[in-house]
Amino acid sequence: MLYALGDPLSFVLLLAAFVVSVTLAGWLSALACARVGLREPGRARPDPRRQLDPFGAVGAAVAGIGWARPVEVPERRRGAGVALALLAGPLAVLAIGLGALAAFGVTYSVVPASSQLLQNGAGGLPPGEEAWLLAGLMATYVGALSVVPLPPLPGGFALFAVTPQSAGWRKARYQLVERNIGTAVLLALLLIPLGGPAALLPTVLNRVLDPLVRVVSGG
Repeated sequence: MLYALGDPLSFVLLLAAFVVSVTLAGWLSALACARVGLREPGRARPDPRRQLDPFGAVGAAVAGIGWARPVEVPERRRGAGVALALLAGPLAVLAIGLGALAAFGVTYSVVPASSQLLQNGAGGLPPGEEAWLLAGLMATYVGALSVVPLPPLPGGFALFAVTPQSAGWRKARYQLVERNIGTAVLLALLLIPLGGPAALLPTVLNRVLDPLVRVVSGG
């Protein structure tokens, strides 16, 4: 996102798309989690101040992709219902993003899925088209990233909600969650090129999402 500072309009559109996407993801997850007894004060309303994660914002600033503040899940709370509640927000935002890109493809042209657009913007398009494209891509990538099974992402907490309560899994949860090693690993995968010209996680997301986005947008 910071790479778009040379184009103020693209930067503002990217920032707005990120804030809206993570706010929706965090809010919808909080609503779903409240239904299974996991309530956090202030999370059940779409307030960006309650839903933004500072490390997720760092990821978005550099890599173009970030995540919402996760719903806190006590280790004793387990089960498929908890896992599904955690994933509800990201999956809903992913669906919203794909729907927006499908509509964009019908109205304009086939959309190439690339996290580079979320870093640099889509300058050259009319403002309305650029806003639509970036909003759809941001929601799609935020939703897809959030289901990756690594804390502090919802997908990581969903994984621990359904894994055995063995000593090995408890130790893994302690290292990844309590010691924040998961956050460090996630930022490294998002920001540091590991054996290639681009960071690993955006590259993987591009390869997974590009065929899907092309299909929904008419490619």
